[in-house]
Amino acid sequence: MKRDMELIRKLLIFFDEKPEPHHVQVPPIEAYDELAIKYHLVLLHDAGYLRCEVVKSSTSDRTIYVVPFDLTWEGHEFLDRIRDQHIWNEVRKQIRDRGFTAASVEFLKTLADAAIRKRLGLEQPKR
Repeated sequence: MKRDMELIRKLLIFFDEKPEPHHVQVPPIEAYDELAIKYHLVLLHDAGYLRCEVVKSSTSDRTIYVVPFDLTWEGHEFLDRIRDQHIWNEVRKQIRDRGFTAASVEFLKTLADAAIRKRLGLEQPKR
C-alpha cells in the first residue's frame, strides 16, 4: 500500500480537532476505507506523530494495528506546517510542478516552511 499524504493530513487534523482524549479505533475519513486508514495510523505512530497503544503479533514483534489517542508534539509540529489549506495546496502544487507524484515528509516540511515564509512576506531574496 502506498503512503497517501492527503490521508495523513486528514488524520492529523481529525486527532487535533477531536474534543475528547478517548481513542478512536478507525476515524471516519470520507473516501477512505478501513484498511487504508489503519495502515496510515500505524505509519503515523511509527513516525512519532500519534500517541497510540500498539497491538503486536503473538508470534513476532510486528505491529498488527494501533489504537490511536492523540497527537504527539511532533504530530502537532508537522500539522502546524500543513494545516492551512492554502499552504497545503501550494505544497502539492510545488511537488506536481516538479514532476513528482510523492515526496518525503522532510521535503514536505521544507516546502511548507517556504510557502509559510512567502505568505508572511519573509521570503529571502534570491541571489
